[in-house]
Amino acid sequence: MQNLLKSKTRLAFIQYIFLSLSTDQDLKKIKDDFDNYFHNLVVSSIEENKENKIQYNKNFFNNLTDNYIIFLKKNDIKSLINSFINFDRNFEKWNIINQSIILSIITELSITPKDKIKITLNDYLNIAKSFITLKELKMINAIADKFLNEKKYI
Repeated sequence: MQNLLKSKTRLAFIQYIFLSLSTDQDLKKIKDDFDNYFHNLVVSSIEENKENKIQYNKNFFNNLTDNYIIFLKKNDIKSLINSFINFDRNFEKWNIINQSIILSIITELSITPKDKIKITLNDYLNIAKSFITLKELKMINAIADKFLNEKKYI
C-alpha cells in the first residue's frame, strides 16, 4: 500500500475515534457510516478551487477499527493512559482530538510489527502536527514511548 494512502487511512481512523468519543453512536455503525458515506466522498476546497476525493484503504481501516474495538474491550483505556502521565491533567480532561490521536496511536502500535513501529509512530505524529500544538505533540510522543517501553515493543 502506498504511504500516502496509509497516512490518509490513519487520518480516517483518528476521525473515527474522534466521532466515537464525541457521540453515543455504536462503533460498528460509525465504521459502516465511514465506509458508506465518507469513502470516496468528493469535497470542495475553497482555497484550491477544486474538488478532492476522500480516499483511504478500506481493508486497512477495517483492520484498525476492529482492533480498536478489541483493544477497548481488553483494556481500561483511562487507567492505562493515566499510568503513563506524570502531570496533573488526567486523560479524561484532555480535549477530544488529543484523546483520539493517542488512542489511535496506541491501538495501531499494539498490532504493529517491531520493525515498523518507528515508521508508524512518525506517521501519526506527522498527521497530528496539523491538529495540535508542539507541546501536545511532545506529550503524545512521550506517552507512546512509555507505552512501547512498558509493553516491550521497542
